[in-house]
Amino acid sequence: MLMTDKDTKKLGFTLLELMIGTAVLIIALVGLISAYIGCFALNESARNLTIAVNDAQCVMEEIRDMNIPLNITSQDWPAWAIADPPGGGGCNKLDNETVTVTYPSGAIAEPLEILITVNWTEKNRPRSTQLATLLSER
Repeated sequence: MLMTDKDTKKLGFTLLELMIGTAVLIIALVGLISAYIGCFALNESARNLTIAVNDAQCVMEEIRDMNIPLNITSQDWPAWAIADPPGGGGCNKLDNETVTVTYPSGAIAEPLEILITVNWTEKNRPRSTQLATLLSER
């Protein structure tokens, strides 16, 4: 059986259809890749925030264990935070991380108001988180 011109036109895709299909596929892949890269950036940011909160909690637990306001306020907490255990917290895991402890209501207030701030650098941008509590003598 011989094929006519009408039959050969129905056998495949036209060049225009292939180009449109390829363009749609490329647009979909670019969107998926950019979402994937964005997820990596969010994952790193969440990881750094978790480390910072854990460092603040580490300092807070050490403060809670001391329980005497005079000992708490006279302690050099930034030095303690970066010192390795057992004499310190070993909290210097982030880029340019600093831990500061302040007493907004004064160093001899009852209950003692404590504010722990952790600062670090993430992708050349400063980031920080704070943890606040009130502590009274037991």
